[in-house]
Amino acid sequence: MAVLKAHVERLDQERRDFGPDYRDHGVLFCWPDGRPPHPDTITRRFRQLAAAAGLPEIDLHHVRHSYATAGRDAKIDWKALSKRIGHASVAFTMRQYVQTDLEADRQVANTLAELIIGGSLASTVLGETARGQASLANPLANHMTEALSLFEKGPLALVAGAGFEPATSGL
Repeated sequence: MAVLKAHVERLDQERRDFGPDYRDHGVLFCWPDGRPPHPDTITRRFRQLAAAAGLPEIDLHHVRHSYATAGRDAKIDWKALSKRIGHASVAFTMRQYVQTDLEADRQVANTLAELIIGGSLASTVLGETARGQASLANPLANHMTEALSLFEKGPLALVAGAGFEPATSGL
């Protein structure tokens, strides 16, 4: 805050020094006569600062997306994050950034798979069928037995939105 306050004081002094020739555009960063810098000037300066800091080359606009993605990954409240990055609505922020969370999607899929195939739900639904004794009276148990038998044949891949299918890597 002290640096920002000093900057604003310097702007006020420049405004007084230039008098009526000062071109006030109401911006915080400008040339001494009040003119805003060209956007390429800001982009060029950003690249210089990033390179000097040893950061990877990234477009200035992507910094915004990186900021929002980091906030999402840190489980920041969606409303607070949306307000912070200046979106008009939380719904827009979620549409933009929820779909990119593939790791969270994998975790959900793996947790549900464990519950259905290997967890308490499977043993409760299957009962004796988990030990190979199929039950004609319980079609769900028969499907679960079928699914479990696929594991014995080899690894399965969990495909988001499609369920399980035999692994095809290396074919």
